[in-house]
Amino acid sequence: METGTHLEPGEGWGEGGGEDWARLQALLELIRRENQTELSPERRDQIRERVLERIEQNEVRRRKVRSIVAATSTVLLAGLVLALVIRVRAG
Repeated sequence: METGTHLEPGEGWGEGGGEDWARLQALLELIRRENQTELSPERRDQIRERVLERIEQNEVRRRKVRSIVAATSTVLLAGLVLALVIRVRAG
């Protein structure tokens, strides 16, 4: 039975469906093992340093955005309070 892109074992793989399925699974496992490369300690350190630098850059950017939002909110709130004070005194 075909369900979208998923085939059940033994169905849709030809005459010897179970054998074909087992060969496919063995091939996929071989590919997964071959793609697992071991990194040297130096390379791991380089990657770790780049990740930490990026995290720090994002933190700096986040702090800048927060300070801009806080300053903008303060200015808008002060403008609102000033407008209310002016209306109360004029009224």
